[in-house]
Amino acid sequence: MKATLLVLCLFSCTFITAQKNNPVYIKGDFGLSNVKTSSGKGSMQFALGIGVETYVAIKKSSDFDLSLNPVLSYLKTGYEQTGGGKVIVNYINLAMPLEFVVDPPRSGESIGIAFGAGPFVGYAVSGKFNVLSGEPYKKMSFGNGIADNRKSIDGGITLKSSIRLSKINMGMQYNWGLTNLVPQDRISNGSYIKSRNFLFYLSFAVGGKK
Repeated sequence: MKATLLVLCLFSCTFITAQKNNPVYIKGDFGLSNVKTSSGKGSMQFALGIGVETYVAIKKSSDFDLSLNPVLSYLKTGYEQTGGGKVIVNYINLAMPLEFVVDPPRSGESIGIAFGAGPFVGYAVSGKFNVLSGEPYKKMSFGNGIADNRKSIDGGITLKSSIRLSKINMGMQYNWGLTNLVPQDRISNGSYIKSRNFLFYLSFAVGGKK
């Protein structure tokens, strides 16, 4: 866990340094996570995340702004398997939605209403599971071999909406995983596991220009 937090801290520092002329926000996520599998859906569990985000303007007009919204976060996900066992996976996520921003002025300040969609990639840094509720957790192995539990790389599409009030962003986000998380050597009869995460988020500006 300490190594994971150190990696996230280093990424965050690099991220913030690179965005001196753009707004930088500390972002917190909370919501529900689940998976879709070839045998049905799991049961939802809480998801929690923390990270940083920024907005990189591509086009500004009187009708709308167009910008990229890179987000780097540490996201804890989980779900309950059929039969009562639980799976918990921790990811470092990089998402880059393409945002359409409606940004009318309000008393000299800006209010933004954003809608966006774009790709995300998640890298699993740790995980644990048990087969039945109440049993001790086992450490998860990531890779494509027959002895591995999950692939380490997740990927898919992020859909999001948000409202910006001065230096605060708040909104909703849906991460729709498209990657089959079953290790390559363990796929049989079309088996698959794909992630699903629905999140609320709140972010606060800590640097850069709004």
